[in-house]
Amino acid sequence: MEQDTVKIVKRTVGLVLLFLVVAGIAGALLWFFGSPWDASGAEKQITAYLQQQYPGQSWEVEKPRYDLSTHGYRAQIRDPLQEDVFFTVLVRKGQVLSDSYEADVTEKGNTVRRLEQEYTALVQERLEQVELPAQVKASVRIDSASAAQVQLGMPFSRENGLSYSLMLEGTGSPTVDTVAALLGVVYTEMEAAQYSFSSYGVQLEEDGGMIAVAQVSSAQIKGGNLARILQLAQQGEEDSEIYISVRQPQQPAQTNEDSLAE
Repeated sequence: MEQDTVKIVKRTVGLVLLFLVVAGIAGALLWFFGSPWDASGAEKQITAYLQQQYPGQSWEVEKPRYDLSTHGYRAQIRDPLQEDVFFTVLVRKGQVLSDSYEADVTEKGNTVRRLEQEYTALVQERLEQVELPAQVKASVRIDSASAAQVQLGMPFSRENGLSYSLMLEGTGSPTVDTVAALLGVVYTEMEAAQYSFSSYGVQLEEDGGMIAVAQVSSAQIKGGNLARILQLAQQGEEDSEIYISVRQPQQPAQTNEDSLAE
């Protein structure tokens, strides 16, 4: 009888422990991935929010996805008839945490990013056809002075009156000579393609070293003396708007054998 009681107690304890383990695993999964019930509730809440906030609009609502950083649910909303009209709504426990409509649509953020991406693709395709002094990726940005001229949904055109800057980032010797040589080749290619930029910038990294240069004008590149201009800017002697920052490469650690050799 006593043995049966012990068995029952052990079995009960085992079941309780198993339940606790399963509950813990389930809780962890819900914490990291959310639940289908919460996702369904979030979708209904987002739909109701859109009807109240933007009455009369016809939206395509993406299935909400769990956002681990806020433990809420995020969904992208699109206007099926307008390419650049889309934004994100984030909800959590019945509360709308954020709505990116103002930044993405009202302030034309989506159009700005699309124009930049389309121009970047053209530049990158051109650069991949030539040999460069460093391995870089292009990134085109609309200048802040031109941002107000962007119209929602406007098509990309190099003749649209907007001013762009070009940034090149990648790996290569982090020296002013490499930057000058790189910008010389890139500027020649951009001129040949009739791609115009208000300023150029470069960031190169290698072996822990880094050089970042920005606000270089076409005239400074075209003049053929850019390396000297960058050297003077680094020393603070150049009267220009050029920004330059340099981090020296890491030196290899000295071994005991090296110390003895010295």
